[in-house]
Amino acid sequence: MMAWLRKLADHVLELTRGRTTAFFLMFFFAGHVMAFLGKMNTDYIAFVGVLGGLVLGHSVQENKFGKAGPPLTSAPPPDGGT
Repeated sequence: MMAWLRKLADHVLELTRGRTTAFFLMFFFAGHVMAFLGKMNTDYIAFVGVLGGLVLGHSVQENKFGKAGPPLTSAPPPDGGT
């Protein structure tokens, strides 16, 4: 059972490319289940809205100020360019 759960978690993280997005998706789906069961309230909606804003802000920060830099258009020469 744990191996299956770990495989599922790895697959979700691979699809979402990060823990933050996966975390937000967990709350998104939990909210839909709560709405279906009639347990949704405005506090939960506000909480998920704030989480969505944080995920968006984090993504913008990574894209704008990330350490990875711009993507390479081609591989660098093997001799270091000299």
